[in-house]
Amino acid sequence: MHLGEIFSSVPDPRRETANKLHKLTDILTISLLATISGCDNDEEIEEYGIVKEQFLRKFLALPHGIPSHDTFTRVLNVVNPEKFSEVLYAHTNFLLDFLEEHHISIDGKVLRATKKRGKSNRGLCILTAWVCKQKLVLGQLKTDQKSNEKTAIPELLEHINVESALVSIDAIGNSPDIAEQIVEGGGHYLLSLKKNQKTAFEQVQDFMKARQQICLNDQQKDFGSGRIETRTCYVSNEVHLMEKTQDWKNIESVIMVHAIREFEEQTQEEYRFYLSDKKESPKYFNEKVREHWSIENHLHWQLDVSFNEDKSRTVAQNGAENRNTLRKLALQMLKQVNDKHSIAVRRKKASWDDEYLMNILGLYVRQ
Repeated sequence: MHLGEIFSSVPDPRRETANKLHKLTDILTISLLATISGCDNDEEIEEYGIVKEQFLRKFLALPHGIPSHDTFTRVLNVVNPEKFSEVLYAHTNFLLDFLEEHHISIDGKVLRATKKRGKSNRGLCILTAWVCKQKLVLGQLKTDQKSNEKTAIPELLEHINVESALVSIDAIGNSPDIAEQIVEGGGHYLLSLKKNQKTAFEQVQDFMKARQQICLNDQQKDFGSGRIETRTCYVSNEVHLMEKTQDWKNIESVIMVHAIREFEEQTQEEYRFYLSDKKESPKYFNEKVREHWSIENHLHWQLDVSFNEDKSRTVAQNGAENRNTLRKLALQMLKQVNDKHSIAVRRKKASWDDEYLMNILGLYVRQ
């Protein structure tokens, strides 16, 4: 695939008129390159195009020069978000093609600047299926607000391939129906159990705490930012003694994680509980529970801090969703670079050095 063909599968929603001066592939490709190179809004994308026009003409037609920022805005607002997202998934599947097993974390992120004034909701929420270790987006779905995640998760699961994968979801997405859907899709589940499943939670909590001294366990410590966290993971396969867990299809393991955080002479203690259809060691589950939050640290945090997503107020039509996809595709490409720079530094270097930018793209496209 050549650089100018990345977005060739995205249909052009614009009418054929005399005012249609710019090719859709040119508009979307410039948007991607500019986003990789540190641009966070449409005015910056236009200026990037103007400065880099000679470079861009090496692989784009640009029959009428660089589009205006209004053109970038209008096009990104009306492009079909499902078709646009397929470009992101194609990049993911290209990188995942050689993997047999992977861990998928599902979680939502609210685009806080999209909150409407005077409204009680917290803005648009994008639910994402994230491949933890490889740091790739496998699928996503828009919801009106984070509280709607529970109803959106089954729809998202219908659109992704979970075969042979471990799927982990926070408590809001834990239900026997979702567990069954994952198993029927050929995957395995690791679901957080909290008080929204009251009777099962109380039974598991009492059972695991009573057997804490005799359960197999694994202890791991993390150090960072002046904080020490000790996580001890306990696993029981005696699920037949916890009748309320039998609603979860093929359940094999109940997991308890005892976390102790020490920070500035303060100590916090927490017990967390999980259900899984896999029969694995405490070390395995300890690692997977921690790995679940890769989506927060390596996706959501990066979108907010490196791409300023929480400051983007775009709400018109499909604009917020399409720009979220654009940032994810840019981030995904930046993460494949094998150097010691941060994402922020890589973005700046891509804007300074065209060869460095082409090396980022070269993992996926031919020059």
